[in-house]
Amino acid sequence: MISLCLVNTYDKLKLHEIHYRSIARAIPICYAYSFHLALLDFGFWNDEKELVKEIVEYTTIGDPKYAESMLESGKIHLIDKIPAHFGSIVATTSRPEKGLSVEELKKLLKSESLTFLIGLGRKGLPKDLLKKSKYHLDITWKGVSLETCSAIGVIASTIYWLMHG
Repeated sequence: MISLCLVNTYDKLKLHEIHYRSIARAIPICYAYSFHLALLDFGFWNDEKELVKEIVEYTTIGDPKYAESMLESGKIHLIDKIPAHFGSIVATTSRPEKGLSVEELKKLLKSESLTFLIGLGRKGLPKDLLKKSKYHLDITWKGVSLETCSAIGVIASTIYWLMHG
């Protein structure tokens, strides 16, 4: 199981447009590559069904069938901590302390379930999540910081091709 996990680093009490738009952009990417989408610290919704309904109504990004299909197949998760069955945690960061090479990442993808944490916003991932993560991944392997939605696309496509290449 491969999961992309968006981490809410914005206000945890107030829903912002960036929350809607980031989720709406991540859903078709996860759908295309058969990944799970986890949303950490998005306490704005009671359940995944309510989340999908609001995302589909609020945004014009993507086709609603992707979100509905992922919901039906149990691939969208609202979480307040990362469950053990999500596998090893990989923090995505342009400043990795426990960095993975392409070869190491390729081996991991073939051998275990992984959850890739992607922080929303300028601050990136909180320090406690970086410390808790078993691995760190700089998807550019050059220390280049990417905008969140660009990172989502690059991370997903790189993972997919390393798994299937």
